[in-house]
Amino acid sequence: MCELRVFMENGNREQIMDDVVRIKVNGGSITLVTLLGETRQVSGAIKEIDITKQEAVLKRK
Repeated sequence: MCELRVFMENGNREQIMDDVVRIKVNGGSITLVTLLGETRQVSGAIKEIDITKQEAVLKRK
C-alpha cells in the first residue's frame, strides 16, 4: 500500500501528518485520512503529490 507523508509549505516545510491514504478537497479545505481512519482538516491547496517519494505537499492560501 502507498501511504503518504503530508507536508505544509508556509515559508518552510513542516510535516503535518503521516500514513495518509486519502486526501479529499472541499473548496479551500482539505481532509486527510490515515490508514487507521484518523482524520485532520486543514485549509490550503495541494501544491504537489509525488508517489515515488510518498509525499504530498500542501500550501497555505
